[in-house]
Amino acid sequence: MKTIADLLNMDQTVPVAGHDNPWAIRNPIDEARDLYKMVRCGSCSVEEIRELIAVPKPVEEALLAYAERYPKDGQPIYCVLLFREKVAREFERLIESDSSSDEYQETSVPERPGTEVLVN
Repeated sequence: MKTIADLLNMDQTVPVAGHDNPWAIRNPIDEARDLYKMVRCGSCSVEEIRELIAVPKPVEEALLAYAERYPKDGQPIYCVLLFREKVAREFERLIESDSSSDEYQETSVPERPGTEVLVN
């Protein structure tokens, strides 16, 4: 099965304005920076954000299969998947460039039922 990189050049610009692509509402760099801020302020762990950004493999495969079967619907699907990949790349770059990122790698542990606290 083809990957998103095969179907859409990875260096291709994802349209960010609604008139260019109604599926793209933000710049992927801005999205990654906002998600990174959530890690920095302790709202989420790095792993939680990675899970939020990622498209599960079975879902990605199903979307790509659909896009191949129905080419008319394919472009928005490719754009959204490419957007998620670019967000993931930028998020990882931000984490790697932060020398104190080890402190954000900690996992969440329950404090009491129904609540969670980050442990450093």
